[in-house]
Amino acid sequence: MKLGEIFQSVEAWKKLTSVNIQPKLAYTVLKYTRLVEEEYKIVEQQRRGLFREIAGTEEGEDAQLEAETPELMEFVARFGEILSQESSLEKIDLEFETVVDALDDKDAVISVSDLAALEPFFKIEINNTPKEKHDEKDLAK
Repeated sequence: MKLGEIFQSVEAWKKLTSVNIQPKLAYTVLKYTRLVEEEYKIVEQQRRGLFREIAGTEEGEDAQLEAETPELMEFVARFGEILSQESSLEKIDLEFETVVDALDDKDAVISVSDLAALEPFFKIEINNTPKEKHDEKDLAK
């Protein structure tokens, strides 16, 4: 999984953790969410450091990069490189469908984009067979 997926998923994790679900499932999600948050903090720290470096400021100083400048373009490119790196975070040992089922009949406000942001973190099963075990012919059916 890429650091960018982690960085962009934090709000969706917050929404998921605000929904009342069964305690065992909630605890599993809570433990994993803490791991996601730790990875996010590392990426955010790198983002801030990179921004300060390119802006030429020290920590605690206000930093700005003007729109459409070479400095901003450098920041975007270099931060993109960070986000494209692989994370060591393993997928949660939980089927995504289990979480989605737990959200049924709840007053949860989880959007399709939230679910899309969360999906890469879970095991996905197709017809009770892990997705990784299907080949293209199976998926085309």
